[in-house]
Amino acid sequence: MIRAGTGRLPQEMWKTGLACLVTLATVLAAPAAKAACSTPNNTSLSVHLPDYPLWRGVAQHMMQCGNVTVEYGFDAATVEPDPGNPDRNLGSLVGISNASLYRLASQKLLRPLDDLAERYKVLLHPRQLIRQDGKVIAIAVAANTKAMTVHRELLVQEGIGTPKTYDGLIEAAEKLKATDSRLFEVPLTLAYKPGWNLTQEFIDLFLGAGGSLFGEAGKPSVSTEKGIAALEQMKKLAAYLPKEARERDAATVLNDLMRFTAPMSVTWVSSVGPLDNPAVSRVAGKMQILPAPAIGDSGKPAATLWWEGFAIPVSATEEEAEAAFLTALEGLDEDMLAEHGWEALWLVKDFQPGHLAKDVLAAIDAGIEPYPDSQALNLLRRALNDQIEAVVFDNRDPASALKRAEADYMKAARELGLPGF
Repeated sequence: MIRAGTGRLPQEMWKTGLACLVTLATVLAAPAAKAACSTPNNTSLSVHLPDYPLWRGVAQHMMQCGNVTVEYGFDAATVEPDPGNPDRNLGSLVGISNASLYRLASQKLLRPLDDLAERYKVLLHPRQLIRQDGKVIAIAVAANTKAMTVHRELLVQEGIGTPKTYDGLIEAAEKLKATDSRLFEVPLTLAYKPGWNLTQEFIDLFLGAGGSLFGEAGKPSVSTEKGIAALEQMKKLAAYLPKEARERDAATVLNDLMRFTAPMSVTWVSSVGPLDNPAVSRVAGKMQILPAPAIGDSGKPAATLWWEGFAIPVSATEEEAEAAFLTALEGLDEDMLAEHGWEALWLVKDFQPGHLAKDVLAAIDAGIEPYPDSQALNLLRRALNDQIEAVVFDNRDPASALKRAEADYMKAARELGLPGF
């Protein structure tokens, strides 16, 4: 079971990462036997989905059951409150994510799904159940998270153990840096591009260490020992990155790995598929994908979970709700996975992950926390952006930088009238 988080992984991250997997259909999932739609649908359904490749595959198989009209381009994160029309019609089913759940749920636009989840539990995996306030409010279908990617063959050759923690990653990078190797340029590559990418690195490390982004009365609480330690860790890691580290986003990091510019990274699992494609990758068959490193001895990956899933609006009738729920599950069956298994790290029951995904999926099942975004955290990220960049690249003092970020947040929160300010 995944507890409801909120968050906004940029749409381009999902689109770019999932599109990368098209080049290697056998990496993430083993083909499954085909199965026709077993429950023809007799209820007219209106379905609104984001325009991602994974949703088009699901929708195609939903429509095979009949009476399903699908519109693409839906972004629930942009649905604005409308006090004059609280029960407005959002159709029979909507595609949502971390980013949009809190917006729709806070407006009471989503129908609790406990009864349907119980009725059709044989078709669901427990990790798909998204709960809020103890109630099943959505069904997750696919995930994205950070994973550690290492050139296993090189590590074995150099007698270096596979890192399990960030301290171990730095130790391995130091050993690789000391080798007289002309195979690679730098030991490590990370998405340190200032802005969304760099701030996400800090949040993953901070939360991985057990930090709390907000404390009493909703005030930010990042200027703590754990916050300072996270920035110090980022500075240490920066010493092993390419000279143009400020230009590295997920796509550039993937290119570094494929070209063997660097043999190690912590990057989005949705982008790793091409690593095993000999047509584009110099390291095909030599990489190992593992859960993100932990902070200290916690054993908990320092990463957050992002998910895509579906929910049913309160505007759907009882008949529509059940028909939409069951038809959505038909769209997630073995037939769909056989054709589209490579397009996502699926959370559905019949998904059989390949070697580049199985350990990461196991980590998700063990309890990687959903990214805890909200209006407040989006504001905190903006306050943190420049401060983190100044610490990592320009030697600003971590403690003073984090206190400045908190002060900037407090000023902006008061101006926007956030609750508690």
